[in-house]
Amino acid sequence: MVFVFALSRNRRRLSIVLSSAILFIGFMAVSNIAGAAAIQLRYSSSFMPFEPPAVYAKRTLDLVEEKTNGKVKIKRFIGGALAGPHEQLGLVNTGAADLISLHIDQFAQQLPLHQVTNGEQLVSNAKGLANVTALVHEIPETKALLDAEQKKNNIKIFHFYANGPTGITSNVQANSLADLKGKRLNVITSTHRGVFEEMGWIPVNVKIPELYEALSRGIIDAIFMATAANIPLKWYEVGKHHLIIGENSIFSTPLAFNIDSWNRLPADVQKAFWDASWEVAQWTVTANDKAINATYDKFKETGGAIVQVSKAESDKFFASHFSHWTTNWKKICETAQVAKEADVIQGYWDQMRWGKWKQ
Repeated sequence: MVFVFALSRNRRRLSIVLSSAILFIGFMAVSNIAGAAAIQLRYSSSFMPFEPPAVYAKRTLDLVEEKTNGKVKIKRFIGGALAGPHEQLGLVNTGAADLISLHIDQFAQQLPLHQVTNGEQLVSNAKGLANVTALVHEIPETKALLDAEQKKNNIKIFHFYANGPTGITSNVQANSLADLKGKRLNVITSTHRGVFEEMGWIPVNVKIPELYEALSRGIIDAIFMATAANIPLKWYEVGKHHLIIGENSIFSTPLAFNIDSWNRLPADVQKAFWDASWEVAQWTVTANDKAINATYDKFKETGGAIVQVSKAESDKFFASHFSHWTTNWKKICETAQVAKEADVIQGYWDQMRWGKWKQ
């Protein structure tokens, strides 16, 4: 009887121990799951989901969540859900958003030195990425200047994404840039106005979402814009001629992180963001090359024409473009009292954009 009682008591003790162990393991599992998803971040963008910067950002953020095994969760506010295009920098530098897709040319006053990164380079996408990466993140004297400007705005800028070449889609037959004399083209920035006038074109202000209708209705005769935008925005439907202005590339819209938010992240999460940003930047090079070939094929399929303008015309256009662009940029930097810093950066950029810089 005593033996049975002792055995029963031992069984109860064992049951209690096992139950406690199970509860502890369950608690640790729940804790680990909670811990894995403990880092919550807010991303903001004024771009619509189908626009390339939004596509690139989504790919980067998805990759970060994958690399951190769910440790990081990023809530995405896109299409201007939190703020408009000109308010995005304010969101991130105040910490209202942890990171954004930074449309650098929207913030000339706050980021005067960084404006240089938004210009065309007469190189391939792969070389263009190497150039802008070196300028912003690798060359000690330019990196120091650009880092200081980022710090002033309480942001950290990641790798830049490829937008591919700029070209001209026209609804009038054109076999050269000269054939567009007297024709109306949209202007993207104020610097294009002087360039267009030198080329004999008539500059017209048209917002990007309105370009399709403007070309269709004859408000403009041609669209001057990133070639890869033709398919998603269907410009090939209303413009049957596309002019290739030499080999050129442009990089923009990097992710920008609030510095305070960035400094709070564990080292492994910081590495995940940096690595993901670089991997997607490289992916955009390949993706843009494919998008350009698909765009040219689409023109041919729909009865359009692809025209490669002569090197002489291309060089003339970009010489004018670079001249006007640099003059405008220098004025911005003088106003911001960073003219000397701009001179240092320009020494490298002039070599890079003409394809003469060797790493």
